[in-house]
Amino acid sequence: MKEIKMLLPFVVLLIITGSCLNRQFVDGWTEVGTSSDTTLLDSTLVFGHIYHVDWPGEEYYRENEFTVWGEHTDLQTTNDTTGYYSLKMAPGTYTIKCQYQYEEWERLIEEAKDIKFAKNTQTEINFYIGYTVE
Repeated sequence: MKEIKMLLPFVVLLIITGSCLNRQFVDGWTEVGTSSDTTLLDSTLVFGHIYHVDWPGEEYYRENEFTVWGEHTDLQTTNDTTGYYSLKMAPGTYTIKCQYQYEEWERLIEEAKDIKFAKNTQTEINFYIGYTVE
């Protein structure tokens, strides 16, 4: 019982300080472009680069820092050390999403919604990933 009485003020303090955070978000965006490529044998290629919004200086990346995936599919990939990614997919309409591996805020998931991918096309989707400031 004595331990609970000592723990209670700590828990209350933790709740109060956590609720006082003034978190602000810097939003990101996407850019999409498409071209024809008959060497894809009736499939489609989604590729592009991932950028950090407002990054000071030259960008650098850790391999597998970001995940890119097709919503409602099993298809996903990660970036390389230059920020590049690619996914080979079947033609169809997909929402392609990108998220920083260590960021859990849903608001910071960038997406290209309901993009129609025709066969024999390459679609470049560049993601600009936002961040949070406390």
